Amino acid sequence: MEHILETPEFLRTLATLSEETGRPVNELAEEARADLKEMAVKPGGVTVTAWDRFTKWLSRAYTVDYIPEEVEQLKELNKTAGLIFLPNHRSYLDPMVLRWALDKHGFPPNNTLGGANLALWPMSEIGRRNGIVFIRREFRDDHLYRAVLKTYLAHLMSNKQNLEWYIEGGRTRTGKLRPPRYGILSYVVDAFAGDPDNEVRIVPTSIVYDQQHEVSAISAEEMGGTKAPESIKWLYKFARSQSRRLGRATLRFGEPLSLRDALNLTEDADGNLRPRLAVPKVAFEVCNRINAATPVTPAAMLTFALLDNGDRAITVEEGRHILQPLLDYIRVRNLPLTEQVNLDEHGPLRDTLRNLVQEGVVTQYDGPTERVFYVSLDSQHEAAFYRNTVIHFFLNRAITELAAIQAAEDRAPDIKVAVWENARRLKDILKFEFFFPPTREFSDQIAAEASLMYPGWEEDTFTTESVIEEAGKLKLVLAHRVIGPFLEAYSVLADELAAAGDQTVEQAALVETCLSLARQRWLQRTLHTPESISKDYFVNAFQLAKNQGLVNAEEPDLAARRQAFAAELRLAVRRVDDLRGIAQATGQPLLIERATLNQGGLSG
Repeated sequence: MEHILETPEFLRTLATLSEETGRPVNELAEEARADLKEMAVKPGGVTVTAWDRFTKWLSRAYTVDYIPEEVEQLKELNKTAGLIFLPNHRSYLDPMVLRWALDKHGFPPNNTLGGANLALWPMSEIGRRNGIVFIRREFRDDHLYRAVLKTYLAHLMSNKQNLEWYIEGGRTRTGKLRPPRYGILSYVVDAFAGDPDNEVRIVPTSIVYDQQHEVSAISAEEMGGTKAPESIKWLYKFARSQSRRLGRATLRFGEPLSLRDALNLTEDADGNLRPRLAVPKVAFEVCNRINAATPVTPAAMLTFALLDNGDRAITVEEGRHILQPLLDYIRVRNLPLTEQVNLDEHGPLRDTLRNLVQEGVVTQYDGPTERVFYVSLDSQHEAAFYRNTVIHFFLNRAITELAAIQAAEDRAPDIKVAVWENARRLKDILKFEFFFPPTREFSDQIAAEASLMYPGWEEDTFTTESVIEEAGKLKLVLAHRVIGPFLEAYSVLADELAAAGDQTVEQAALVETCLSLARQRWLQRTLHTPESISKDYFVNAFQLAKNQGLVNAEEPDLAARRQAFAAELRLAVRRVDDLRGIAQATGQPLLIERATLNQGGLSG
């Protein structure tokens, strides 16, 4: 520890902080030693084997599904490069799942950065001796703590010690990947820039579970509930909850990313590197690679089919009718699957459905003539959690559906231009929810989706009437299931903003009001899905409003722009409902007769 804190760079940092704060250098050095002692790992003592046995017992509810060849490739890469594993974060078990697979192939324990809120004695001491680096949840204004952490990370990297942390900064509340946190990554990039001769590769890592006991508590928090603090009692309950078999924990690795290559992209005209410019680019690229590596699970497919069916239970046959076009689309896109599935009564879908019923996520009713399945009101967020693990694969399709319908309603003279402009606006609205590629790549993806939906749409003869006619024949309509809940939540917040006139609004108060208003609207059935009653969705909607200058009173023409924003989102929600109507009548000729342009809008 003394060696780490006596580097010339750190001593200069102490001198600078002493000048800025007026505190003596020796006092700062003593505090720095205490900070390092709090975070540093302590190899030895309790053996790694004993810790591995404990973590395997704690994760006993799952069988780990991974591809041995992927891990062997990483092991070969690790001979010449230090590795930084950046997984998504769905469960407290994530580090144990990753450790299980790496241990099978002879990897030493990663230096895993974890929240100090989980440093519960005696597990904290055992954890430190097995590679866990406990860091504070918030230290933005503690410049000394930040300097100590950066110095420690530089020490680990220079000694080619593999690192691991969770780029989202916390467990997902909705099932989809959260926006990345830049803090730790920025320290690592700075440390690497100071010693660029190191070879460091970032390994995007995806972990998904067939089912999670934690999801019910997470879902309650999303609807406004309070998170239970971590404690020994909490740990005991969590350990007990893993006694039942919950299926598989699926582990996949994305293409490793060279930190040196990323840094070289920031070189200016004078040959100087600008490390901080690399941080957001690296973070978003890692998130895109995590999403690309995340496989579609049977649980995701089943909840996809069971949600948003107009509050109606469905039979197995109706489920097949919904899932078959989705499965065809997955195969056309060559999307990753945990296993090959079919829609016969026997197989992984049947087993997963039985497990979802057993866990209370799905309700089964055995009627006198048919067995039906549905998701109860209390389980909507839980089911959406599993579906949301893969909705990024269907996002562009959903956006294209909505963009095309808007072009038809607007009677756009050039369908190609209108679809693209509408898609670009939807991307701007949803940018705080999803990870989008650069503009040119996004344009190509939208064009590809439009070609799948409307063959010949780029021809001059394709008209707005053609869009309406072809929409009625679509076998796969996804917008209401993929982006409908987000747009509804955003519309609730936009309406509240409009009601505030030109007054400044605060995030916490507005989100709390929106949670209550959304519940009211759901009870009045003016909200299509209770999934839209989501704290996470409202927080992201607020970030969008802030980004568009709709939060502070000093913004120009605030009341009018808020009204326009609310009107835009109400219109988007109504168009999603049009697509919902198309989905519920898929393949019926009557739909084409009913779907007409009525006063500039599509009614059906």
